Amino acid sequence: MRRAAAVLALVLAGLWIAAPAQAFAHNAVHNSAMHALLDALTLVVVSSPVWTALLWSGGNRWWLAALVAVVQIPVAVIGFVPIADPWLHLALFAVAITLTGVSLRVVRRQARATATAPARP
Repeated sequence: MRRAAAVLALVLAGLWIAAPAQAFAHNAVHNSAMHALLDALTLVVVSSPVWTALLWSGGNRWWLAALVAVVQIPVAVIGFVPIADPWLHLALFAVAITLTGVSLRVVRRQARATATAPARP
């Protein structure tokens, strides 16, 4: 029973981790409910650095969120535009995830710097 639970947990964790990645490859999904779900997941992946900037950073959070939103525009294009060539799609997916990761890292570093900065008199 424990092994079955461990295997089930690993499978569910793998599906949970792969869901945002699969959201980028959903142009061939014909089920309208599943397509809408994958569109929502793509939107979450694209907008996560913007929400992180708004929730975690200090005084200039709107400017930082706007800057991150501009950086995330290519990620949105890659996520929502159907790309026929799978190798190009894979390469652009790697670029999109890298941009998202860099955006999240910059936002977290900015939030950390704001939190540890001395207060202005």
